[in-house]
Amino acid sequence: GVVALFASEGGSWAFAVAGPARGRCQLPASGQENGLASFLLGHPGSAGVQSKPSAGRRHASGSSQEQDTSSWGRSAPQNVLSALAAAALGLSAVARMARRPIVGGNWKCNPASKKDLDGLIANVQACDTSGCDVYVCPSMLHVDYCSDKFTNGAKVTPQNCNFRGCGAYTGEASVEQMKDMGITNVLIGHSERRGEFGITPMDTHSSLAAKMKMILEAGMTCVYCI
Repeated sequence: GVVALFASEGGSWAFAVAGPARGRCQLPASGQENGLASFLLGHPGSAGVQSKPSAGRRHASGSSQEQDTSSWGRSAPQNVLSALAAAALGLSAVARMARRPIVGGNWKCNPASKKDLDGLIANVQACDTSGCDVYVCPSMLHVDYCSDKFTNGAKVTPQNCNFRGCGAYTGEASVEQMKDMGITNVLIGHSERRGEFGITPMDTHSSLAAKMKMILEAGMTCVYCI
């Protein structure tokens, strides 16, 4: 998606987002929500940009005029915002066309017996993955067994990694170990690790940011649960 930031008179920030599904915007000062194009183009009912005459800077035409500074930087020419709106929505359309569906399954702390993995693997192997990306998240004890079992493009994706790498970190797994097993994808931030359902929190926004940095620097991809 595309994010555009606008400064308000009070020094706070408003933002507009055009994503693959729908362009939206939010203005903290007023709470209004409108489509991105309406916001940027200043359609009635949106908190768009307006200009007002005043004894401000002199324009090439010789008139003395100053742009309203309530929406973007300290000036917001209408033609610039119109171009930004068109570009944002255009990029959003391209993103929708290019986006490939993703299907993933988290096996959590299952199954109890290693012998039951073959049935789960066979189910995924039988799937046609030509039209989507597929990943599965085995228990950490089962990752190694599953790592080379899929031939249809399904990715074995561990359910967590640490944010320090290899070392004296009892009970943890590092991206270096995962890469050595041929793994390229890892899941982080699951609600059950964030403290949902009465489980002691094991992840915070800060720890997840550090993990994401480790993953990306290792050249891996990430399933980031939000």
